[in-house]
Formats: sequence, C-alpha cells, structure tokens
Amino acid sequence: MDAREQQKMIQELEGSDRDPGKKLAIFVSSISILLAIFHLYVAGFGLPGIGSRTFLIIHLTLAIVLVFLIFPIRKGKGQKTIPIYDFILSGVSLGLGIYLINRQDAPEIMSARPTEVDLILGALFIVIVIEATRRVVGLPLVIIALIGIAYFFAGEFLPGQFYHNRGDFSRFVYEITYRSNGIFGTPIYASAQFVFIFILFGAILESTGAGKMFIDLAIRGFGKYKGGPAKASVVASGMMGSISGSSTANAVTTGTFTIPLMKRVGFPPHVAGGVEVAASSSGQFLPPVMGAAAFIMVEFTGIPYFEIIKSALIPALLAYVGILFMVHFEANKHNISGIDRSEMSSARKLLLSQGYLIVPILILLYFLVVERASVNASAFYSIIAMIIIAFFAYRFKTSMGRTLIFAAILLGITFSMQYLIVFVNQGLVIFNDALGLNLFNAETVRWRSPIFTMVLGGTIVALLFAIFMKMTKRDVEPQKYGIRQLVDGFDKASRNALSIIVACATAGILIGVITTSGLSTKFTRIVIGFSDTIEGWLPNFMVTDNTQLYIALVLTVFACLFLGMGLPTTATYVVLAAVIAPVLTNMGLPVIVAHLFVLYYGVLADDTPPINLPAYATAGIAKAGPIRTGVQGFKYDSAALLLPFMFAINPTILLITDAGILEMIWAILTAAVGMATFASFIQNYMFVKYNIAERIIAVIAALLFIQSDLITDGIGLGLIALLVGYQLYKKKKQEPVTA
Repeated sequence: MDAREQQKMIQELEGSDRDPGKKLAIFVSSISILLAIFHLYVAGFGLPGIGSRTFLIIHLTLAIVLVFLIFPIRKGKGQKTIPIYDFILSGVSLGLGIYLINRQDAPEIMSARPTEVDLILGALFIVIVIEATRRVVGLPLVIIALIGIAYFFAGEFLPGQFYHNRGDFSRFVYEITYRSNGIFGTPIYASAQFVFIFILFGAILESTGAGKMFIDLAIRGFGKYKGGPAKASVVASGMMGSISGSSTANAVTTGTFTIPLMKRVGFPPHVAGGVEVAASSSGQFLPPVMGAAAFIMVEFTGIPYFEIIKSALIPALLAYVGILFMVHFEANKHNISGIDRSEMSSARKLLLSQGYLIVPILILLYFLVVERASVNASAFYSIIAMIIIAFFAYRFKTSMGRTLIFAAILLGITFSMQYLIVFVNQGLVIFNDALGLNLFNAETVRWRSPIFTMVLGGTIVALLFAIFMKMTKRDVEPQKYGIRQLVDGFDKASRNALSIIVACATAGILIGVITTSGLSTKFTRIVIGFSDTIEGWLPNFMVTDNTQLYIALVLTVFACLFLGMGLPTTATYVVLAAVIAPVLTNMGLPVIVAHLFVLYYGVLADDTPPINLPAYATAGIAKAGPIRTGVQGFKYDSAALLLPFMFAINPTILLITDAGILEMIWAILTAAVGMATFASFIQNYMFVKYNIAERIIAVIAALLFIQSDLITDGIGLGLIALLVGYQLYKKKKQEPVTA
C-alpha cells in the first residue's frame, strides 16, 4: 500500500469515499496546499499584517471549505464528482468567513449589540460548523454539542443545580460566534497556532520516508524475539505516534507493514489489528506532539510546553512498557516466535541510507528543550532543515557538481535576505496601496536569522552524507525527494488536520455553552455532592481523607470513557478539559495531574468499541472484524488503566515533586513492575497460565503499587516474588509432560 492508497484509506475511514476527476482533484489539492503554506508562513514569519482573530477565521474557514469539497453528505455514496450543493456550501462558508473578518471590529460587535444580520449569519455559521463536524468526525461530538445547546435554551425549565435563566438567542449567537469563548476560543486557537504546524511536520517527515525507516529499525531491533513483529509494531507506532497528530493515520501508516508480519508469525488477524490499535493510540501520550493535546493543554493550563512534555514523558513510556508486556505474555502463551534475521533489513544499511532523516527530529528537540524557543518557531526551523536535508541528500548522490551550484545560490539568497527584507516589505506595502488592500504593513515579513543556519546546516549534513557514501563506495540509494513529495506532504497535512480543526471548533461551542450558562461553576458542586453520597454508603473502615477524591477519580474514568467514544483524541481532551479537569483541580489535584488524567482516559476511550476508527483501519488491513479488533485494542491498552491513578495519587513520576533522584527512580521502577503485573493479570499468564488464586494475587499486587508507599511497595514486591517463584515451579513441573 503506497502513500496515496494510505491517504485514501484514512479519508474513507473518516467519512470520505469521494473520488473526483483530475481537474477537481487538483482544485481541491490546491486549496489544501495553500492552507498548509499559509500556516508554514505564519509559523516562520508571523501574521502577514492581520490580527490573530482574522488568522483564526481564515484557519477555520479554509478548513470548512475543504471539508465540503472532500467529504460527502454521507458515507458510501462513492461520488466521482463534487455535487453542486457542496460547491454552494463551500462558497457560503467562504462568504461567512469574509463577513466575520469584516465585522469583527464593527461598533455593534464591539459594544455587544449585534444587528439582526449579524445574528442570522452568526447562527448560520454555527450550523455550518456543526455540519462540517458531522461529516468529518461523526455524530457523537455533534450530539454532545447539540445537548449542550439544548441545555442552554432549556435551562429555566431544569431543576436544582442545572437551572439557569440565560437562554437568550442573541446572547447565544454573540457569545459563540463573535466572542473568544465559543468557536474562536482556546481549542481553535491552539489548533491554528500550534497543532497544524506539527501535523505539517509529521506529514513532511513521512513524505521523506522516515516512517518506513522507523518501522524497519523497530523490526530489526525486536523482530527476532518472541512475538517480535508485534513488539516491533509497538515500538514503531510509538516513534511515529510521537510526531503524528492522528491515531488513525498512525495505525494505517505502520499497520500496513507490521500487521502482515504479525499474522505470518502466528498472531490471529484480530489480535494483530488490536496490537496496532493500542500502539497507535498510545502514541498520543508520547511527547513532543502527544496527538496535538499538548498544545491545547498549554492554553487550558497556562503551563509552559516544556513542563508539560517533561511531565508526560515517563508515564507515556510506562504505557508502552505495559503494551510490550501484554504482547510478550501473548507470544509466550501461544508460543509465537519472531522472524529470521535474514528477512530483516540491515540496521547499518538503514541508518546509512536514511539516518540523516533523524537530524530534523533532533533539531526540533534542541529548539524545544535546550533553546526553549516557541513551539511554532521550533517546528518551522526543523521543517526547513528537513526539506533541505531530504532534497539535497538525494541530489548530491546523483549529481554532485550541479547540486553544489544550486546549493550555493540558495545559501546566497537566504544569507542576503536579512538585508533585502526591508525592500521586500516596501514592495508589499506598494502592492497593498495599489490594490487598496489592508493586508501588508511595513514589517509584514519578519526575517529569522536561524533560517540561514538551518539551510546551511541541512546542506552540510546532506553533503557529508554524499561524500561518505562516495568515499566508502557504499551502493546505498537515498530516499528520492523533490517538489512532488513536498507538495504531497503539504496536501496530506491539511487533509489530516481537518478532523482536528472542525472538532476544536465544535468543542468551542460546547465550552461557550458551559461558560455562558454558568454550568462550569456548578459542575464541581454536583460531582462533590455525588461523591459525598457514595462515601456515605461505605463502611467506616473504607473511609479516609482521600476517599472523596478516589470516588471522583473513578467517576471521572467512566465519564472519560463515555464522552470519548467516537471522538478524535483532541476533541475528547478539549471536552474533558473543559468539563471534568476543573472538578479534579477543585478537589485538590495539581493542574497538570488533572489534565493528564483526563487525557489518558480520553485516549483509552479512542480504543473503546463500537466506535473506534483506528480499529476499523487495522481491521481492514488485517482482514478481521472491526468490533473484535477494537476489543483486542482496548485489551492491550488496558495495561495502562492503573497508570493515571498512580500519578494522581503519587505525582513523583510526573517529575513535578521535590523528590530526590533515588525516590524518582524507585517510583518509576515500581510503577513499571505494577504495569507488568497488571498486564499478566489481564492476559491470565506469566510463565504459565494462572489459576484463580494466582490471578487474584496478581491484581492485588498491581493495585498495591498505585499508592507508591514503602509499605505497600514492599508487600507488592513480596507477593510478586511468591507469584514468580510459584509460576517458575509450575513451568518446570509441566516441562516433562510437554516433552
């Protein structure tokens, strides 16, 4: 399955089986590429003489235009063209976007007295956003938003804490469309400002062939062990997922290669698909991108991006430890071997032929972690370096002399731009005045000096690679990369971002309803009251100072799993962060703990059947039933079920406490042991099959590690030592019988 087939499969899973003719396809791709270039420009050079709200409107409007051009009114129509009504909807969306841009500073809007036309067109824009969301994301998020809207207008008829009397139509439209706590609130701001540029980074990186390299390296590293292809799938999906904004895209990209290998060594089709589902979804725990949730978390919490990814790193790695142990026990249970070393690509050859593709990731981490540069700038610099390295690595190998001349010209231009930028801006102002536009000012393009460094560094890396290949006479062909691959990366980035953009817009509607109706302040009291009621039912010996919090955490788990079914992870997190995370912070949890807690269960909800897009993706590749595959995916991810409770009760593994280094290491190691033990409980297997007593001991030992106290850890380790000893004894006893 090539890149185009993968993209087509992703779009079909997300609701688009439309396949228009060549001219229409070029037209749609042109808008898609324009959207990506626009965001790359803004990330590198700032807003082109426009305000931040205009930027958000352009971001959302172009996305909605693309939605109506790409996604049919319902799945399964198999359209070979774009119907006239979708062209009309695209035109209406574009017109509404222009109207909102022109009216944003109008006296009526600024003074909260919108005209009738403002209200009618504002209401129409809300309907357009909801319809676009229905086409891309599906009904669950739309239903949640409609329930929120119904609550807003029916508040005066509701009893008790749910009562409010703010259900006015003009107030609703004004708050949701024209203010910054509705559609153009925190979620869409994060989507436009941070999320899109990282989706673009991932799409361009994949277009360079890095994704296939990650998969081949993972297979080389883990393929020879028991259940090797499944372990390689977990590692490869983790590497891809850490820079991908979509679990579905991750599942398709890696699953195309790993699922057939898993089936070949003995994993049943639904199990192979389920492993890929769990590994792909959990990639959204891993920094730096975290399925785009990290950037929205910055906006919700006010915590710096670096601090968020630092706190998220250890739990994310522990989640993958849990999945790896699940795979290991599965392979041992059914005696599934690895693959022969001769069938695997050489790690040395892979690194020699494509190892330069790791450099942009290192540049990204350098700017984020060492320089503490802005998220946008870090992604922009790494994208520039990636394009230069991939472009020249191929051409230096094929035509050294001509490519050196081209590289020298490019370096000369980029070096001169710091001096020429004044004249460029003057030209834009003249163009602006001649056409009567209001887009450009005297400092429209703000040149960044690291751009030249990235171009120079990328050229040197590519040149050194080519010289090394020539001197060592290695016949290794670098990945072909040119304008076509770059354009495909731009196109793919915009298409992959559509579900996140419209989901963030609709989630903004829900947040606006919650804020405007006053429900945000009441919800905490409702949950605390319910927790008090449950606590009153418990016997005295089960009640502690933290019982109320524990009950609220358990209730949160069910709320997360319910709200997250069928939603993209980003939309799930936005809803949960707006509704549930404030409850946990009001009950005493640190802000970062509360938000990571709801994120983890929101991602697990992405694996919950029956609505589970990654499972539908992997089931199609594995030729298995999607529901059965989804159940397996949830099973493999369930090793992480205890993890959020571990860091909620003891945040040491989030690296936010004053604990010493030894205490942190101890907390991480015991958490890993607890994850492995819980995985054995789920699989009902360690070295041999558990009996009922062993399985009960395993789950008790795993639960003891949640507290991360010396006493509970000691008891847990003692129980595990007994369990391991008895399991080894049983295994030794069974060996003669097996022989």
